[in-house]
Amino acid sequence: MKISSIESIMLSYLPKRPPRDGLSGIATRDVFLIRIKTDNGLEGIGEAFALGSLQSTKAIVDEFFKPMLLDRDPTNIEGLWQEMYRKSFRIGRRGIVLAVMSAIDIALWDILGKKANLPVYKLLGGAKNSIAAYASAGYYQEGKGLEELYAEMEGYKHQGFKAVKMKVGGESLETDIDRVRTAREALGANIKLAVDANNAWDYPTALRFARAIEKYDIFFFEEPLSSDDLLGSKKLARDIDIPIAGYETEYTRYGLRDLIIQDAVDIVQTDAIWTGGISEARKIGILASSFGKECIPHFSAGAVSLAANLHFGASLSNVHWFEYTVDENPLRDQLSFTYFKVDQGYIYLNDEPGLGVKLNEDLIEKYQVTL
Repeated sequence: MKISSIESIMLSYLPKRPPRDGLSGIATRDVFLIRIKTDNGLEGIGEAFALGSLQSTKAIVDEFFKPMLLDRDPTNIEGLWQEMYRKSFRIGRRGIVLAVMSAIDIALWDILGKKANLPVYKLLGGAKNSIAAYASAGYYQEGKGLEELYAEMEGYKHQGFKAVKMKVGGESLETDIDRVRTAREALGANIKLAVDANNAWDYPTALRFARAIEKYDIFFFEEPLSSDDLLGSKKLARDIDIPIAGYETEYTRYGLRDLIIQDAVDIVQTDAIWTGGISEARKIGILASSFGKECIPHFSAGAVSLAANLHFGASLSNVHWFEYTVDENPLRDQLSFTYFKVDQGYIYLNDEPGLGVKLNEDLIEKYQVTL
């Protein structure tokens, strides 16, 4: 079996009310897919992180990776990953290059699962078919004040979520402290509340904020600092009682290794469409387990990303929670004819072979970006 073609699919959705996190606004929901076909008729789908960089991501596929991969054995996933990583050393260790590798790796796992007639999580040795999901929400939006935030949080409680994460870092400390207080009041004492600053703060600011919200029984404080500030995160983890979670923006196991060893994070987060695919995300999760740390898969993109992160998460014993972004996004909810049910705070995998994704070609046509 050989790789016969590699196709890029660029999709973009414009939300009616664009959300904003602690770092920047999210004007569009961009999804970059790779479709890999083989000479015996099997097909795999992968997704790359490509927010605001769809055309640049396609150029990397066409110029660099496609010539390397055509006519190669798609089941040699580890060998191809190492070759892609080694040969791209001079053009990128993070960002677009690694995102493309992520999509390719995910597509190859999809092919292997279909060849074996097994869902990827079972192919990886996993047994659990559900993971507790927290609603990833609480974005800043135009016209959204404390009253609207309270109603939003109440909605997640009524939907059965046992945990919710909200955005911070995009307003003044006083405003964000009020927002956390409001969220806690809406959720009550029995639902976990986490906060995510999206790398927006420095150490003194994050410390001040953490000390102000500790009384609200915070589940975890995600990415309070830049992922480049290892020592700052180490100090913050030492100086506050809230667990520090992160850093999916550090990408590979090599960067996460130092954060883990230095105890700069208490909970390790990674995303299969950022870090190099299912292969690398799973290695990061295993690395975390060797230091007694929980791993939480990050998710904020399209349906293929959702599937990839669920499959790697379901294969690991130290994954107990899964991030489920709940903003308006048809590229998450309608891109696949098969779906992953969310019910009473749990997300369930399906048992279709491979990733369990069957693309909705009509939706692709509706949101496709062409050059």
